[in-house]
Formats: sequence, C-alpha cells, structure tokens
Amino acid sequence: MSDTINPLEVPPIDRPDWPRHAPGEYPILVCVQFDDTGHNALEQAIRLAATHGRAPLHVAHIIADTSVSGRKSVITRHTNELESAERQLSEFVEARLGDRALDVKHHVRMGEVVETVFQLALDYDVEVIVVGTHGRTGVRKLAFGSVAQKLVEAARCPVLIATPRDYAGMSQTLIPDPPRLDDQG
Repeated sequence: MSDTINPLEVPPIDRPDWPRHAPGEYPILVCVQFDDTGHNALEQAIRLAATHGRAPLHVAHIIADTSVSGRKSVITRHTNELESAERQLSEFVEARLGDRALDVKHHVRMGEVVETVFQLALDYDVEVIVVGTHGRTGVRKLAFGSVAQKLVEAARCPVLIATPRDYAGMSQTLIPDPPRLDDQG
C-alpha cells in the first residue's frame, strides 16, 4: 500500500447515520479481474446475494495505476483504459449472471488496488468484500504480493477469499464423527 493511507491507523467510524443502507440489506462488494479468479469471486458473491435476498451486489474492477501525470497522453490512455474496462466488466458480469434477478451495480476505478477497494467498501457501506486469489505461495507471493492478503490484514469488514473447490490429493476420513455413547440412546 502507499504511504498516504494506512487503513489500520484510520480512526473508527462513529456516526449516527451509519450504516447508510436500508435495514435488512446486506451490500456485497466483489472485486474482479477478467480471469478465473474474477469468475470464482463473482460466482461466490452471486450465491451470497441470491441467498440473502436483499443484497445489492457491487461489482468492481480496479485498474492498478498510480501515475498522476497530467499530460494529455496519460489522460487519454487512462480514459481509454477506463472505457474499455467498463465494457469488459459489463460483458463479464452479464455472462455470469445469466437470468438471475439481482440488484447489480458496476464500478470501474483506477488507482492503488487495496486503497481503492477499501474506499469503495466505505462509500457503499458494504457488509462483506469478496475477492478471488491466484493462490500463489512462497517466492512468487513475496515477489508479487497478494492483494487478497493485504485486504484481509487491513480489512474493517469481513473478507471472503473465493478459490475454486479442489480437494485433489486429499482423502476423506472414513468416519468423520465417530458415534458417541450419548447418540445411541
């Protein structure tokens, strides 16, 4: 994260108008890249939203770019990237949503990813953040960092890490819960 904001040092919110969403609503923020991790995160978020019934789904794609140059060429590049990402996000969500009737809002932002996710979470008063992960470990994780890990470490609301279900290489326990004496009566 950049040196400007450390979510761990932000004072707690003490506002009488909080939460801002209607009673009974459960806003969900799902952050997607246009790949399998985004697909996994979006599918989990759709399941949560459908199960809850009153869960607005905020689907966000963040373009990692912290350049602040005011040059015309940089502004044009940023504008083109944002417009392209908006189209891609709309297509990505529509392809996975199908005919499910959910309250879905799209958000495309540019900036430092973790800070931008937290800002969206605050702005839309979400109850949970859903993100996918590549599942990198060891040196690859150290070299590239992990947005999911940074979100979990500094989060101020629950974070669900969506990974594909894969129990390959594992074996089931023969009797997960052996019978107890008090169960037989």
